[in-house]
Amino acid sequence: MTIHRLITATALGGALALGVAACGSSSDSAAAPSSQQQAPSSSARRGGPAAAGTVAAVTAANIEVQSSSGQVTVNFSGDTTFTDRETATLADVTPNSCVVVTGTGQPVLARTVEISTAGPNGCTPGFGGGMRPQNGGGQRATSGSQAPRPSGANGARPVVGKVTAASAGGFTVQEDDAQTGATSDVGVTVDASTTYGKSVTANSSALKVGECVSAAGQTDDTGAVTARNIAISQPGPNGCAAGARRLGAGTGNNGGNGNG
Repeated sequence: MTIHRLITATALGGALALGVAACGSSSDSAAAPSSQQQAPSSSARRGGPAAAGTVAAVTAANIEVQSSSGQVTVNFSGDTTFTDRETATLADVTPNSCVVVTGTGQPVLARTVEISTAGPNGCTPGFGGGMRPQNGGGQRATSGSQAPRPSGANGARPVVGKVTAASAGGFTVQEDDAQTGATSDVGVTVDASTTYGKSVTANSSALKVGECVSAAGQTDDTGAVTARNIAISQPGPNGCAAGARRLGAGTGNNGGNGNG
């Protein structure tokens, strides 16, 4: 009888040990990260363009983009759309064009005016159909914010929307509130110190070493970007500042052909 009890206890103890080991193994397996998992790309984390900086090299199928964080290969094809930024004047601000205005006061006295053509969805901000302010700070212009318009030079917010009327002294911008759907008209005045730029449809032949680019698209495991659209602009006094170069990377006129 004693021998029987000893054998039974030993068997139960062994089974219990095996069960604990099995649970521990399962838990460890679940907790261990898979070697196949990939960390999200930095561009996905920051929500900005996949690549932005100075063009360091150009080929028939890609460019090398140099920035403070390193160098990135940006591939393009016939499906890639291009925009180029050119100097403009008040005469380029016409009804139904899209603008991003930075300035102060009410009505707004414009410091800079960036012009682009409306896309299929009208004048919408950001990549894929809109505009970003060229304010040097990388701040994205968001249409329709109804916050009070500050009058201080350091507190101005961009005016983003469609031009509904233009004259020799300025123009009117229709802003849409993305949350409520309401629209409001903002008066903009200009003077001799106002500067203008416009985004125009381009192709890959506009890519030049030393110019600034901002590319939107998919980033692969090696860090290379397959560009959906590429915006080109000229360097300023401080080179290709990331915030200042985002204008037009996804402007409304997405009809450009990517084959130069």
